[in-house]
Amino acid sequence: MMTRVHGTSAAVQPRALVLGIEHPRALAVVRSLGRRGIPVVGVERDPSARGRGSRYLQRVVMVEGGDPRTLSGLETLAAAPGDLLIPTNDHFLSLVSRHWSQLAQRFTLTVPPWDVLERLMDKPSCYRLAEGAGLRTPGVFVPGDAAELDAAVCALDLDAQRYILSVRLPGDVPADPATGRMTTVAGEDAEVVRARCLAIAARTGELPMIVEVVPGRSDRCVGVSMVVGRDQVPVVAYCVRRLQLRLYASDSRFVHPYELGANVYCESVHDDEAIEAATRFVRAARFYGAITVEFRRDARDERLTLIKVDPRVVRATSLSTALGLDVPSALYDVFTGAPRPAATRSYPEQVAWMWPAWYLHTVGQNRGRASLIRQFWAVAKNAHRIRAFAYLSVHDPRPALADLAGFAGYWGASLRRRLSGIIRRSTSALGIMARGLRRRSAAR
Repeated sequence: MMTRVHGTSAAVQPRALVLGIEHPRALAVVRSLGRRGIPVVGVERDPSARGRGSRYLQRVVMVEGGDPRTLSGLETLAAAPGDLLIPTNDHFLSLVSRHWSQLAQRFTLTVPPWDVLERLMDKPSCYRLAEGAGLRTPGVFVPGDAAELDAAVCALDLDAQRYILSVRLPGDVPADPATGRMTTVAGEDAEVVRARCLAIAARTGELPMIVEVVPGRSDRCVGVSMVVGRDQVPVVAYCVRRLQLRLYASDSRFVHPYELGANVYCESVHDDEAIEAATRFVRAARFYGAITVEFRRDARDERLTLIKVDPRVVRATSLSTALGLDVPSALYDVFTGAPRPAATRSYPEQVAWMWPAWYLHTVGQNRGRASLIRQFWAVAKNAHRIRAFAYLSVHDPRPALADLAGFAGYWGASLRRRLSGIIRRSTSALGIMARGLRRRSAAR
């Protein structure tokens, strides 16, 4: 057991190998552990990953190719048996879990083997597992072939119910290539739903699930984030709720919450019922590691309904540090055997997290739905509650600059497309006017 002195250790601390550093959830892990003086190594496939510029990274190792080459690259990094592997995205999560026995010989793993994890990653299995634990789940259609798809589409109540399409098992091919998400809006017409299902199957090789949308605004979503020990007992547990942007309330039809910015703004809340339900779920699943179980309170009866499960750290993980709970530190301590105090549910409410660049992007994309002034004021008047951000940090500025540059590139390309369209239309209009003048001149 290591002797700790003022937050550090007298012995050499095991390294944390953070797999995937392209996302705010990964940067939260890097910063939290790096601030403690823990050596952090980033492992990444994307050379443009925003997290590569963090000052808290000891080094960055690039891996490429399929699973065999990635596994070989990881094994070359093994320096001590106690080094932790912390996958932060679904690609690395599946990789580590599928090859658990092989990697466990060289590293300490913070995720369970595939026979446990697959039931959470495969959404139909996850819903069945939840139902077995007494949780409520949305209605789901899981067509296996074209005939079953036709039957499922015919059974949809498109007049009274909204649906989303979701890939069964997260992977590198999304349901919506434009957004990169694993879910997308199904549509309000049977032929549209069928066509979108077939389009997803053409890209992924499998028909998507058709899932009922639980009625209720995005701010009725409650996510329970936990770090769970190998005994399936949570050592950290707290709740957040999505904070909807004002534009959401101005739209009468269903729009995917991500398109409305519900993934860029959230705050801490207390919901003991949600924590109890999530705890039952992880015990039934025999899960350990970091996990967020998300529910929505059904607008019809206020009952909790399971929406999804993310068996890894999530985008708002830096909020846990602001709450004094610090998920990355808890994960590290649990799997290195460091002593920790008993789990507590004491944390402040209404502490908010925001992704500023994506917030501006969302507001810009949806500026026709609500007044921009009202939209910005709705956030500005509560700005004092925002204590955590995606990427943004005065002590580690380079990732935020890279994030802003990425969105600026998108905005610049969008502006150029709009200007090009205006120029084309203007040129066409001028051409039509010129031809008209020439004809009138010739007629005289």
